[in-house]
Amino acid sequence: MSVSKSRNLFGTPNETPLWAWFKEVGESDNSTSHPLQPDQQVFLFTMSGIASLRIGDSEIEVPAGKMVFGSALNFPGFLQCEKDTSVLVVGLGNNLLANLLEPFRPGLQPELRKRLFSPQSPPDQLGGFETPISYSTSLQASLLDSFTNPMVSGPARGFWYEGKIRELISIFCFRSSRQEDEFFCSRQKRLAMERVEKAKQYLDNRFEEPVDLQKIADHLECSSFYISRTFSTVTGTTISQYVRKLRVEKAAELILSGNYSVSEAAVEVGYHSLSHFSKAFRVVKGVLPSKYEAA
Repeated sequence: MSVSKSRNLFGTPNETPLWAWFKEVGESDNSTSHPLQPDQQVFLFTMSGIASLRIGDSEIEVPAGKMVFGSALNFPGFLQCEKDTSVLVVGLGNNLLANLLEPFRPGLQPELRKRLFSPQSPPDQLGGFETPISYSTSLQASLLDSFTNPMVSGPARGFWYEGKIRELISIFCFRSSRQEDEFFCSRQKRLAMERVEKAKQYLDNRFEEPVDLQKIADHLECSSFYISRTFSTVTGTTISQYVRKLRVEKAAELILSGNYSVSEAAVEVGYHSLSHFSKAFRVVKGVLPSKYEAA
């Protein structure tokens, strides 16, 4: 019959800024509850059985083979271990972790970055804990088991445990390269859309002027090649084609108003050659402006 065992592996929970703690609850023991301090971030790995986190009025279960990382924030928090459960818990003070990760802030997981560097706007659910995720058996064999069986003793243990905790941080606290790529692509797409919209506004207000790609690029603070290519990719039309359509649509309105002849409408929208205007009008509207006027 197994019995309950608890060991402070390194540091002291709730007293030192860096610590590791291993807990086994025997099959004949009652479940146990342990408080979580709001000024610490905690890694919880459930090796067997079921552990759960109670944060305020919410609860999140962490079954065997899963882990969770986060903080109780300003909510009352408790770690609950059921019978026949073993867990590894590693804690880091917020200030210590923030100092360690400050140089790497852009690459952090967004929620962790928010918890450490924008504590005034915490997540709404389950305090500051992420959804539990699975961890591999190879990770348990190569890293987690080493917490309970350190390779060194004496004064070197503290230095060794600090290295192991940094390994956990590097594995679970940063975006993956795939996430970085997705983040970069999403940001580039957003910037492209914003620049194209600004380009449209610029052209809408100056459609009667000659198209000057360099002026447009200077206004948008980008290269002429970039805005030309991006505009075509996003809208499916070139800048010149977009301006031509603007001019023809405006000219059509003027012609239908009855206050402008075809030649007057052409000049009003920026065409100084009637033949060029007629060709452009036919491309956009499918008929010559004289026929459009008669209709």
